[in-house]
Amino acid sequence: MKLLHRATRDFLLATTVILVFAGVGLYFFLKKLVKEEMQEQLRLQAAIVSEEWHSGQHLRAPFAQIDLTSLPVTAAPVFGDTLIYDAIQHEHEGYHYLKQVNEIDGQRYQIMVMTTYIGWDKYYKTIFYVLLFTVFILAASGVLINYVSNKRIWGPFFLNLQRLKQYSVSNPAPLQLYDSPIKEFNELRMTLKDLADRSRREYISLREFTENASHEIQTPLGIILSKLDRMSQLEVNEEMAQCIVQAKSGVERLSRMNKNLLLLAKLDNNAFESRTPIRMDELLQQHLTLMDDLFAPKAIHFTVMALPTVVYADPYLCDILISNLLVNAIRHTRPSGSAYFKISPAAMVFSNEAPPLDFPVEQLFGRFKKGVKNNEFTGLGLAIVKEICNFYDWNILYKYEGGHHSFIISF
Repeated sequence: MKLLHRATRDFLLATTVILVFAGVGLYFFLKKLVKEEMQEQLRLQAAIVSEEWHSGQHLRAPFAQIDLTSLPVTAAPVFGDTLIYDAIQHEHEGYHYLKQVNEIDGQRYQIMVMTTYIGWDKYYKTIFYVLLFTVFILAASGVLINYVSNKRIWGPFFLNLQRLKQYSVSNPAPLQLYDSPIKEFNELRMTLKDLADRSRREYISLREFTENASHEIQTPLGIILSKLDRMSQLEVNEEMAQCIVQAKSGVERLSRMNKNLLLLAKLDNNAFESRTPIRMDELLQQHLTLMDDLFAPKAIHFTVMALPTVVYADPYLCDILISNLLVNAIRHTRPSGSAYFKISPAAMVFSNEAPPLDFPVEQLFGRFKKGVKNNEFTGLGLAIVKEICNFYDWNILYKYEGGHHSFIISF
């Protein structure tokens, strides 16, 4: 729920509750006030009637009655309501009356006076419509005021939020945020700028460390490989030759692992900013031509359907993506098995025939997660594929059907 909608909803809810209680309280207060006023008027009318009767004047009060009674003067006054038919309007009108005993010229008389009033149901309807109109006015004005106020107060906040979404620590440009007259927003702005600056410094430090570490590791590895190559050219016995081959294989694997880990670190740090048009269909055909000799030893029969497909990405990452998927297919396809590769503007499909996974599917794209341990490979191929897809917001889906493993990448 948006902030403006939440604030408006809470405002309307609080206003409605307050007005309901205020309306109920106003109704009973007015009822008590009007009743007391009418009773005061009736007492005044009764006193006037008593004075007029005493002086022998004509009773001027409408519906006034005065009769002899045997009731004591101390009898309590009686207030009540009654209906009188109005022949002109052809309806019954409500009246409030007072009956009390007064002593006039030594005689006890019961005086009855009446006054008309609007029925309580009409008071209720009047208050209800007034409150309903008030709620409507408050709702309309509240929404308008909240909208205008939030646009003005929260404007810098939303602009800064948009800039934060676009900010990247790999971008050398510093984070620029809008100033705000609100103290709390300014504190948030300063905190975010400080956080962005620290993140940028840590990113640069981590990137330099990763690149330096990779370079420092590659140098001795290159020296070791060079020495092993020279040793393999010397006259050695069969056992020593086998040890040299194993050592060389381990060093080559360590070198590949170092390069792959460096690539993952760069992906994590958004170090690839280049986006150029890449013909993925042509790139696939190039890799298939280069890897043709790798399919032959296992007699893998593969089918290719490559439609003209252009994506905007880094050429190096696209090359790694297709290479890793093809190597994965070659590595795991059973001998004399089949493979299917398809590229279209909507998606890429890499499918190969192989036994089911012997580990949970959730571990498929994990780093160093493999079903069969093989020291020849680093176990980072599919992890790199997954990271490249995440980097470009491509969706990658794995499924196993009919004895075939399929990787579907949707652009």
